[in-house]
Amino acid sequence: DFTNKNINEVMTWASANKIEIEQVYEYSDIIPEYHIISQSIVPNTLLKNVKKINLIVSSGPNYDKLVVIPNMIGWNIDDALKTINDNFLNNVNIQYVINEEIERDYIFDQSIKGQMRRNEPLTLKVSLGSKESLIPVNMIDLKNKKMFDATLWLKRNGIQYTLKYEFSDKVSRNYIIGQSILKDTTVDPTKDKVTLIVSKGKEIIVPDLTMMSIDDVTNWIIENNLKIKYEDRYDLNIPIGNIIETNYKEGDIIEEETTIYIVTSKGQLRMPKFSSLNEFRSWASKYDISIKEEYEFNENVKKGNIIKFSHEENGIIEPTDTIIVYISNGAPVTIPNFVGKSKGNIKTTCTKLDLICSFTYSGYSSTAKDVAVSQNKKAGSVVVSGTNVNINLSLGPAKTFTIQVSEAQLSIGSADGTIATLKSWFNKNYPGVTFNFVKKASNELPPGYIHENSPIKDNSKVTQGKTYYVWITN
Repeated sequence: DFTNKNINEVMTWASANKIEIEQVYEYSDIIPEYHIISQSIVPNTLLKNVKKINLIVSSGPNYDKLVVIPNMIGWNIDDALKTINDNFLNNVNIQYVINEEIERDYIFDQSIKGQMRRNEPLTLKVSLGSKESLIPVNMIDLKNKKMFDATLWLKRNGIQYTLKYEFSDKVSRNYIIGQSILKDTTVDPTKDKVTLIVSKGKEIIVPDLTMMSIDDVTNWIIENNLKIKYEDRYDLNIPIGNIIETNYKEGDIIEEETTIYIVTSKGQLRMPKFSSLNEFRSWASKYDISIKEEYEFNENVKKGNIIKFSHEENGIIEPTDTIIVYISNGAPVTIPNFVGKSKGNIKTTCTKLDLICSFTYSGYSSTAKDVAVSQNKKAGSVVVSGTNVNINLSLGPAKTFTIQVSEAQLSIGSADGTIATLKSWFNKNYPGVTFNFVKKASNELPPGYIHENSPIKDNSKVTQGKTYYVWITN
């Protein structure tokens, strides 16, 4: 049972027992980093038929996770520290400030309340009390304390400090190596300043990682308290599972917690089997493979599905190759001649052929109403299903009307009133005819009459599909 064991122990066991280990990293607030969360083979299983074990390995807490932080204003700093630790907040800045009104060690300002990410900056302002309350104190031993805890003790006592960073083989990263004022020495917060020497961890000299196995690299990373990110890609020359490249070269000096990016080989690139076009596109994009898409009609393969590839399944793909994928347009559709057909008949045909047909009225003609007079796609042309076709329909033969206007429809004294009334009357009684109303001065008639020289007046003839001007006296 590997649960909670360090991955190093597991790799050593696996090597001794000739078992392949595949690692998947997941965040965990409970299991320490680089320790095992779960395994694919249950404990006490005989190894006779076991060749590979999949392990879920802890990456430690997810510091990008959203958490909800309460309003801690009015809290004692010790209570706030428990909330900070319980929520794995790792970017907290505690500022002690002289405050005559708030009791010492109590929070009076908080930069974020409610939902936030664990690694988001959070500033808490805490009362240091009055300036007069700052008194000399005996220095404590800060060596081997966490930097956060050591600096917090200095802040709580109003003592100014500076930080210096050094490599150390003995003191863990971000822990205190030494201090400028020794234990039991009296420190006056009004004039003394303390220098803390903080460990950067041990100085790490990078070996030639490309010459190491993945197991050895993993062990080296864990032993040196580093972070790791894996990628893989195909390579013609590097055997599968071997390292192609890393982000640090041999001889580089790095600190603990540095992230090492490892690119491993998937071996020669071979043509996989794909179940969909999107799957193929994603694969090609991931591995930067040149592709070309060719569309062709096919009676047997559904539109949008793959007909074939230029490369055979499991065939080797060279870096310079372009993979051609042949995609089905479905069965070909021949555009019918819709001219002379009724709108209803056309709709039925379009549905049957899987065409998207839209209709536009092109005007009046000798052709009966709702019968096609033209189309935007040529009859006999071959298209894919789902093609849009626009059909122009006739409004039918144009009718001619005789204008009838009575004095009751005129607003004597108001040109606008007459225009409003006539617009409504004409639209109702002379459909399909366009009228433009123009106000004109008259020496004979008062405002609101049809002008004596108007092109259209009572008893004039008008025809559908045409435009006429009506003059109204102003």
